[in-house]
Amino acid sequence: MKQKETRQITFMVNEQTLELIGALKKDFNVNTTADVLRRALALARVATENAGADNTLTIIDRNNERHKIMLAG
Repeated sequence: MKQKETRQITFMVNEQTLELIGALKKDFNVNTTADVLRRALALARVATENAGADNTLTIIDRNNERHKIMLAG
């Protein structure tokens, strides 16, 4: 079986972003920043694939309240 190629990338982030990544590690129950990014990108893909014609996504929270999110573009 052919192994998928992986590449290392480097980018600069501010302290707020580092804190968010740390929180998401706990929320996603993962240990690495790469795992957080993979999950965040997967969620972004699902959001963009399911956006409405007006380029929005509606999320219904635990209290059954609707939150409409405008996706850029």
